[in-house]
Amino acid sequence: MPHAPGWRRWTSDSLPIGAAAPFAATSCHSVRFHPATLLFAWGSFVMFLQPLGLVPLAVVAAIILPLCLNFARWRTLVLVRRARWLLLSIAVLFVLATPGQRLPGIGGELGLTEDGLVLGGEHLLRLVLLLASLALLHEYLGTSRMMAGLYWLLAPIAGWRAMRERIVVRLMLVLDHVENSPARNWRDWLLLDAPGPDRLALAVTATRPADWIVMLLVLAAALAFGGAT
Repeated sequence: MPHAPGWRRWTSDSLPIGAAAPFAATSCHSVRFHPATLLFAWGSFVMFLQPLGLVPLAVVAAIILPLCLNFARWRTLVLVRRARWLLLSIAVLFVLATPGQRLPGIGGELGLTEDGLVLGGEHLLRLVLLLASLALLHEYLGTSRMMAGLYWLLAPIAGWRAMRERIVVRLMLVLDHVENSPARNWRDWLLLDAPGPDRLALAVTATRPADWIVMLLVLAAALAFGGAT
């Protein structure tokens, strides 16, 4: 099987231990908050979605999805399209395999239940909201800034065999390949053997007091919401 583009050049073994050699520092002053703050808020949003039922999820979707389609239509549609088989599998699994009160008529004769429809709808909405909000964040930050935020959030493992650098480099290579590759589907990606980028630019900046305040507020809200549920 051909190697993925760029992986021969940037393998995990080629990274210097404890250093981020492939990264060139750039500035990202156009972002008001640090990318790590926005990534942290996105992660908290994803956790917020988990205990919600079908009706609250539908309300959130009615607010979030129009924003995502307005400001990040291409990324949102591409992510949802690529997850279509996963979405279909989730729908079939929950609708057909969840016990409960059977639906009236032919639906009940086919084994469909009300609980299955509700659970399937909840999981589908959660996954679509996760993908759409991630697409919106990616559109706003761009790949390098989003990876810079992840790099900052992975600081606790900075001294562990350069794992932070390896994770970020690999994700940047994957995102660069997916966005810039002429391949139309996964079969084309397997057959494609195009060279990867010679250098990856990562915007690494320091956090400001406002970033810490926002992250603490988000964390406090998440803990309060978790305790309430």
